[in-house]
Amino acid sequence: MKARILVAYATRYGATEEIAEFVAVTLRESGFEVDCRAMREVSSIDDYRAVIVGAPFYYGRWPRPARRFLSRFGPVLAHRDVAVFATGRIEPTRPESDVRPQLDALLDRYTWLTPFSQALFGGRWDPAALRGLDRWMRKLPGSPLHVLPATDLRDWEAIGAWATHVAAALHAGAAQPNPPVAPPPRTSRAGATLATIRNYIAEQQLPRRH
Repeated sequence: MKARILVAYATRYGATEEIAEFVAVTLRESGFEVDCRAMREVSSIDDYRAVIVGAPFYYGRWPRPARRFLSRFGPVLAHRDVAVFATGRIEPTRPESDVRPQLDALLDRYTWLTPFSQALFGGRWDPAALRGLDRWMRKLPGSPLHVLPATDLRDWEAIGAWATHVAAALHAGAAQPNPPVAPPPRTSRAGATLATIRNYIAEQQLPRRH
């Protein structure tokens, strides 16, 4: 039985990568061996028992690295425990219910993909960091992004709760679709345990692999 867990992410400006790393820390604290890697760096998933897939979606579609990852590893992912998280909401006044159908439609395109759990989280929006097409789209007079200020809608309490649920499902050995998620111990304002936060910060300070 393969024991390692892969957290594979696609990211454009780093926000989804930070969520992936936080999820990886939570899984490690639950006793798993975990690799957290950008999708474009993954050459094989044969040695992993389960794969956590994380990516933003822009303009109703996955970024190219996520599409390539799912297409390349589809035959293997179909026989692994898979959980999926996405970031797709940056407007504070826009409810999740407006965005969730877009995520559902994206996942429906991959009929072989049956995640035992999926989650949608708010994203981070920084107009000053935009480049390429994103910068051009923001400048369009009719774009809702034209006047959207910098914001960060990532709910670390919700992210920690979902990661804890994923760990429990994997420990149980029989992943079931989205059972109720109990929140983690509320020992910090973010909702995550202090140990998780300390370990997360420590990992951020390690030299990154290139």
